[in-house]
Amino acid sequence: MILLLAAVPLETTIIRAQLADKLQLITRKNPAPQPNQADTKLFLAHTGIGQINMAMQLSRILTIYSPDAAILFGCGGAYPNSGLQLGDTVIASSETLGDTGIATTSGFIPFEQLNIAEDHQLAPQFKQCYQLNSTLRERAAVILSDTPQGPFVTVSTCSGHPLLSEELDNRVSGLCENMEGAAAARVCEEFNIPLLEIRGISNPTGTRDPQQWNIPKGTAAAQYAVIKLLENWS
Repeated sequence: MILLLAAVPLETTIIRAQLADKLQLITRKNPAPQPNQADTKLFLAHTGIGQINMAMQLSRILTIYSPDAAILFGCGGAYPNSGLQLGDTVIASSETLGDTGIATTSGFIPFEQLNIAEDHQLAPQFKQCYQLNSTLRERAAVILSDTPQGPFVTVSTCSGHPLLSEELDNRVSGLCENMEGAAAARVCEEFNIPLLEIRGISNPTGTRDPQQWNIPKGTAAAQYAVIKLLENWS
């Protein structure tokens, strides 16, 4: 069983059209398996935008289903030094919480560097960065040849101006900015589910200029990559 994840239906229009006879939608109001789902191997869920929605919806899903793998896909923003262009696809090697920490006059302090005492018997350990499943990434690299891989950055405040974009780029050295990846990685780690993340570039970070944005192009690129991956999945 493979679980497909995207934040919003806009990011799944092509997949729902082309794979309609092969996948089962998991809805928010009715997430439990239906009687006709016994032989279904491909499920699709929309989690909502942002880390909180992703964590809530995915946790609810994984208490019911136990997929062999999860594939998160959608659009994302390319950092200045990534070399990525509109419509490119990119695979996440890791997900870092880019803006979880403290902003000071002398710079940003990632939360994991604050050395706050934690009792891991009582609560999960905080992690700033999550490595994604290497086996899935290697498989994807073979099928989606020439698709770059690298660090992704999850934020709650997107980089809509150059200074913030450059700061995150320099600090994290990420390729792609998004709003859900780290939350999905954390939940999948908790449930021991291998995660693969694929994004299509819809915009450069650091600008809100509509002439530089093309969300349909980014979402289409990610979906065609996932379709190709599934067609060649062994």
